[in-house]
Amino acid sequence: MKLKIFSCLFLCVWSIQVNAQFNELTLQQAIQKATLGNPNVKLSDLKITREESFKLASMNISSPEILFEAPTGDELRPGVLQTFDFPIQYVRRFQAQGKLAELSEAEKLQVLNELRYQVRLAYNELQYLKEVEVAYIQQDSLLSDFLKVTEVRLSVGQISPIERMNALSQSKEIEYQLNQIRSKERRALLDLSLLLGTPGDTTWLVSDAFKALQVPEIINLNMMNNPQVLIGKKNLELSEARWKAERSGWMPGLVIGYLNQSDAETEARYRMRYGFSVPLWFFSQNSRVKTAKTEIQIAQQQQVTTDFTLNGRMNDAISSLKQYSEALNYYQNTGLGMAADITTMAKEAYRIGSIGYYNYLLNLQQVEKIRLGYLEALRNFNQSIFTIQLLKAE
Repeated sequence: MKLKIFSCLFLCVWSIQVNAQFNELTLQQAIQKATLGNPNVKLSDLKITREESFKLASMNISSPEILFEAPTGDELRPGVLQTFDFPIQYVRRFQAQGKLAELSEAEKLQVLNELRYQVRLAYNELQYLKEVEVAYIQQDSLLSDFLKVTEVRLSVGQISPIERMNALSQSKEIEYQLNQIRSKERRALLDLSLLLGTPGDTTWLVSDAFKALQVPEIINLNMMNNPQVLIGKKNLELSEARWKAERSGWMPGLVIGYLNQSDAETEARYRMRYGFSVPLWFFSQNSRVKTAKTEIQIAQQQQVTTDFTLNGRMNDAISSLKQYSEALNYYQNTGLGMAADITTMAKEAYRIGSIGYYNYLLNLQQVEKIRLGYLEALRNFNQSIFTIQLLKAE
């Protein structure tokens, strides 16, 4: 008796210590943690910082030239020469760089939207595998009872040893499936930890119940908030800004300098140099303008392609949602109830000997098929909703 009490206390303490090593995580907490710790988000922040810092660099004022000349032929005199682009060019380049920074911000929104989607899928997969494991454990428990009854019937000569061997083989099959599911759980947990920015951390436990999510309003499937739409818009604005910047290259540049070409008594105004540069080699600038114009057309076509792709994905997601919704309704309203009845009736029928071991195993396999079918339908149903949330950027 004392040994049993000691064993129970030891198991309780060990269980508390093991559980203390794990961290429960809701789906919302997982999304928040991934948003803060995922390296792709940090990379996006660095890209935004880089493009913001390039705004002033886009002004690109050429360096002054320091000159030494001997206008009188007997001494060198210093001078300075500075060239400037036409002022509108600086404005256009600054505006184009600003659009590039806005594009980087839109790309970060795309990274966050995709990250939320991946975290939801990984979390949903862990919930699914956890319930599948429970289903196999329940099946294993039923087979354990089945084996006990089989042993009794074998001892009294009601069945042959081959029947006992078949029952044992079925039990080993369930044990194998359990090990496979646990291996998949570990891989799924590693995938989730990678998304959270904690690679290799297997201490996370999903705490949300595995249940059907609320169906979104089909009549309100506006995808204008999708970052891909925003990226297309910002990319078009960037192409237009670059085109305007290249067009401003037709404007003449300005030249200003200082050099004393005469004696020391020469007035300052006669020491100055003024002039302008002429874009004489027009073919080079014309090529850049045409290229920028083509970039606008490409950006416009990319918008059309993006809209086409998003609408196609949304239609597929809605079709999948309807399909898995019907499957889920069947299992919830009919299938699961039938599985429970089959389990009870088969167990009792085999106990009293009205059915043989083969029919009993067939009934158990049918119950397992129904339960696993329900869990798979629930997983796919939730995944369809996650896809709609991805497309709506929710």
